[in-house]
Amino acid sequence: MNETAASGPERALILAPFGRDSAVAAAILKEAGFEPAICMDLPALCRAYDEGAGLALIVEEVLQDDDFRPLAGRVDAQPAWSDFPMIVLAQRGGGLERNPATLRYSQALGNVSFLERPFHPTTLVSMVQTALRGRRRQYEARDRLEALRSAVRRQQQDRQHLRLMVNELNHRVKNTLATVQSIVAHTMRGADASLRTRDTLTSRILALSKAHDVLTNEQWSGADLGEIAAQAAQPFRLGLGEGRISLSGPKVRVPPKTAIAVALALHELATNAVKYGALSTPEGHVDFTWSLKRGRGHKDLTAVWRERDGPHVSPPVRRGFGSRLIEKGLAADLNGTVRIDYPADGVVCTIHARIDGEGTSEEPAPARRDQGRGSAAFAAPGGAVEASPPA
Repeated sequence: MNETAASGPERALILAPFGRDSAVAAAILKEAGFEPAICMDLPALCRAYDEGAGLALIVEEVLQDDDFRPLAGRVDAQPAWSDFPMIVLAQRGGGLERNPATLRYSQALGNVSFLERPFHPTTLVSMVQTALRGRRRQYEARDRLEALRSAVRRQQQDRQHLRLMVNELNHRVKNTLATVQSIVAHTMRGADASLRTRDTLTSRILALSKAHDVLTNEQWSGADLGEIAAQAAQPFRLGLGEGRISLSGPKVRVPPKTAIAVALALHELATNAVKYGALSTPEGHVDFTWSLKRGRGHKDLTAVWRERDGPHVSPPVRRGFGSRLIEKGLAADLNGTVRIDYPADGVVCTIHARIDGEGTSEEPAPARRDQGRGSAAFAAPGGAVEASPPA
């Protein structure tokens, strides 16, 4: 039987240098459709083994008289998928109880079967068929392992290429954001736009850029909600003090789309709080907290922005861009609900979202009062009117 593309060599190596044993065995195997190859001595068998074979048929006398360590060494050096089969033609009464050397052959040569002489041709053919069937399974395992290795190599190459493309894209996006910011600044200055308008637009672009930085560090696989919130609060903390905005909740990974929406929403809420809410007075402060509740196959996220100790609040006369961004844009990206309430003691924004249970942790994160130590200086940005100005 010849080597096929899906398997490997199937030659039956015959080492029986005494009398007509090798010729008789080769004739039997050839008549049964196998491919016999007669070897004159043990070195010849080793060379044939190196060239490729399906099994070996060896008379016991050769193993008794010759040093078979070269063959045993080749057996030890087989790859993980291979367990080369050998059939030893034992002498009459050559069982383990009468011939302890058979145990030594098995230990040294591995996959060894014993066939006592004289044997019936059908028995020999049957044992050779069984040995080759096992050898073919080994070839299949080899091919599958090689296919798996190739797939892993391709996957590693694809990941490296993807990482290179993502890094290049991140670089281009950051350059684009910087270009957009410069164009906006020059356009607004040339159009005699108010300082408030310029600051509002610039601060929104900066908020988007900071969210992009967090996602870039995570290879755009998602981001931690706490880190996104800390980046959004950073410029306000630098200007007002670390303790004015408190962030607290467990570790929750959100997808990139959600991360950007949360960053922009928190920016709008903080901007409004600086202009008209709790952050407009020295005593006011803001708590942004989030929690997880386990459900069947999912987790429910609840996040609350709550302003305290600020001026008296009344509902806004009109709904600005910030309100629409938070209540519609964020709700759509979270596949949940977002509600802004205006109790007299401070604005409250409540977010409910259902998220995938994987990638979350119930371990609470410490209140984030020590983050936001960036290099940007605080400038009170403009924003949408979420609550009425203090009377």
